[in-house]
Amino acid sequence: MAAQWCIEGLREAADILFKDAVAAEDKEIFLFSNDYSITDTTVNANLTEITTNGGEKMTLTKASFAAATDADPVVSRWNNTTGAVWNITGSLTIYGWAIRGVTSSKLYCAENWGQNTVENGNTVTIQPLDLKLDIPE
Repeated sequence: MAAQWCIEGLREAADILFKDAVAAEDKEIFLFSNDYSITDTTVNANLTEITTNGGEKMTLTKASFAAATDADPVVSRWNNTTGAVWNITGSLTIYGWAIRGVTSSKLYCAENWGQNTVENGNTVTIQPLDLKLDIPE
């Protein structure tokens, strides 16, 4: 299964691309603890962010993204070496992850991979974090 792109994030991306007055903000990735079916209309308020036990959000700064590939699909990869890694310090029930704007809280994409209980001392890794855009034929 792949991440679902969300309308509000795609609108923001289009504005950044085409409107001079809009600057791209840093993004953050977070884990969520509710079993929510992700659709293109999913918004940040639909997801219950994990804020404890090592599952806290992390910032995906623009400088940490590699240049997008010149291929089909176009790929923009964050942190080529390790991806997004959480070191869990207590038991967590995680359903998935999402990316939103740091200041706007607009949801760009999310994925529900189903219930996953992670125990103290384990890690959760999204490796690598690839954002892909397919070019239709």
